This record gives sequence, structure tokens and C-alpha cells, in this order.
Amino acid sequence: MSLDWANRQRDTNRLVRRIAKYIFSKDSVSAEQLYGLSKLSWITNSYEGENASYISSTKIPALAAIFSRNYKKVNIDFVAKDVASIVEDSNFSVEVLKHTGFTNFYKAYRNSAYIWIEDNFDLLLPMYKSAFSAKSSEDRRRIIMQIEDTPGIPKANHPDILMKAEYFLTPTFFMLDEEIKFPLINGNKWVKNLLNKLEVQGKSLPVQYDAMIKLYGVGGINDAADVDQVGRDIPDFISSPDAKAKKKLLEKKGTKSTTELSLKDETDVEVIKHAGTIKQRRIHNQLTNKVINSLSSFTLLEGCNDSCMFDVLVKNYNGDKNDLVIEVKSSIEQPNIRMAIGQLFDYWYELKGDEEPHIAILLPEKPDNKAIQLLKWMDIGILWFEEANMQTSTDWLESIATIS
Repeated sequence: MSLDWANRQRDTNRLVRRIAKYIFSKDSVSAEQLYGLSKLSWITNSYEGENASYISSTKIPALAAIFSRNYKKVNIDFVAKDVASIVEDSNFSVEVLKHTGFTNFYKAYRNSAYIWIEDNFDLLLPMYKSAFSAKSSEDRRRIIMQIEDTPGIPKANHPDILMKAEYFLTPTFFMLDEEIKFPLINGNKWVKNLLNKLEVQGKSLPVQYDAMIKLYGVGGINDAADVDQVGRDIPDFISSPDAKAKKKLLEKKGTKSTTELSLKDETDVEVIKHAGTIKQRRIHNQLTNKVINSLSSFTLLEGCNDSCMFDVLVKNYNGDKNDLVIEVKSSIEQPNIRMAIGQLFDYWYELKGDEEPHIAILLPEKPDNKAIQLLKWMDIGILWFEEANMQTSTDWLESIATIS
């Protein structure tokens, strides 16, 4: 998962909460409306771009169910304006038009889920409302305990095969939760992997919930959308008596700081003095923030252990399950590049052992030809920015930067 994906989940939360506020303020709520709310979490295999198929197959029908409208043969622009008119908020059309939804819910249960909501409506409606108004982990845990006692969802044409209620309800309650602290505990592969890492796979739903919410406040994880980003890196986010955490989510840096850049493991004293000045720290932080903006479609991590204070780790940067470690330097001077080389190999070995390195240096501008040839010889990538655009002279970095 990536920062863009986490933000899509947060956009979905804002959309659904605004709609829920409207329908829960009415005297009566229907099973069809609850089904529509839940359906807004769904996507299909086509979920990006202007013509993404989920818009017509799930999003528009969900909004039609919620507002009892006939949206057949109309586009999302019409729907957005109409929904904004219904909720009496002209600015709300912007939220409707954003890409939303985040779970490819099992097709064999999509239709039977509606019948299940009808059959269990008196049980489910208070749970939906409780998720909308939840203010604490105790509130959410009470809902979790109710979910555990909720009947499963029958499979279409096979009513004896039941899906666990949490697979349907936790994405819904994630969307309804004001603080986005209701974790996703569904059947997705990444969730199962996470539960295995936390050693709670197969345990009761409340035990799984307790394990997941302990991640909040750890390594830059603030909510359930962040947990979704981290995935299989969870072990490196958690400190134990034997080892400190190595990674955390990459965070934006302040660019107006009046403190000097803290030292890591540089040994060239003169370069350290210069690199640690307030001016150089600001350049370093500006470059790091540009990385976050430029590579928001990737999961970005940073080091948080004194033994491995890497600047940026880009998860699966080339689509071949390889991670990239980037060292940011505020100057193209040779001593900075020399230090970066040593740091990168040390960080890589600490993180990945003897795997083939995927490492790169990010500089404030394109270095001279001598530096380019040295780094090419060592198979270290080179990155720099021209305005907001990331550039590279390294062919194998074309997945994240423009070849220049």
C-alpha cells in the first residue's frame, strides 16, 4: 500500500461520514441505505483513472440506494451535483468526485449481503450508528465484540457457506469512524499476513483488535489507514527487549527549523560541521519533502534506530518486490557523496543482509561527471530534482524518476 492509497481511504471516510450524518439525522433508515453505505467501500479491478469501472458498477449504484434516486444512464458529475443538492452542501460534490473505495469485496457475497442486512437489520443499525459516534478504543471494542456474535453472511446459492461478519463490517466501520481508528480485519491477504506477524491469526476478534490498535502511535502510525500502509514491515516498527524498531513511516520535515541537523554516523569532521548547519538542514528537509510529494504512490519509510538511520526506503520501487534505500545529501561536494556511499552500504546490510543492493543518493542538483561515473561504477543510483520533478541518470531508476 502507499500514501496515495491511505489518502484514498481517508477520502472515502470523509465521503461516507458526511452521507451517514445526513441519513442518521432522519426519522428512519432503511436496509438499502446501510447496504449502500457499505458498498461505498467496494472497488473492482478497475479502480483508477477517469473511466474506472467501479464508478458505474459500485459507486453510483451505492449512492442511488442511499438517496433513493434513479441514477441509471447518468455520469458521476451529475450524481455529484445531485448528492450535493440533497445534503445541502454545494462543496460536497468535490468529495463525491474523488476516487473512493478500497476493498474488492468478494463477488459471491455482494448480493447476498443485502439480504443479510435485511434479516439482521435491528442488530446492525445500532452498530452502524455506534461506529459513527465512537470516541474511544473502548467504544470500538464493544462494537468488535458485537461483530463477533453477529451471524455470518451466506454465500449466493450456497447458504450453508458463511462469510465472517467482520469481513463485511470492519471496512464499513473504518469508513464511519471519525478518527479512522477502526482497523480493517477482513479476508485480504495483507490482513492475514499482518495478523500472523502480530501472532493473533486464528485468535478471537477482540484479541486481534487489541493487537492492531497497539500499533497506533508506533513508528509514525496514527490511524488504521497507516496500518494498511505498513503491511509486512510491521516487525521492524515494533521494539522488543532484544532489539529496537528500525523503521517508521516517512514524515514531512520542517523547513524553518532553527536547530542544526543532528549527526548520524559521518566521520569526516569538516563535512559534518558544514552539513549540520541550519541552512543545510533546511535543504535536506526540503529534498525529503519533495520525495514524499513525488513518490506518494509508494509506501515510504525512514530509519528510527541509531544503528540504521536511513533517510528513505521506497517499498517495491520497481514493481519487482525490490525496495530502494535513498540517502539524502544537501550538497554535491565529494565528501558528502563519499559519506553517502558508506552509509548506503551499511544501511542496506543492516536491513537486507547480503541481498543485492538497491541504493541511491538524492542530491540537490545533478553532480559532475566524475561523481556520476564513480556512482555508476558502484551501481549506486543518482537522483536530483528540477523544480518538483525527480530526475536521474540511472537507467534502472526510471520507474520513479525521469531519465535525464
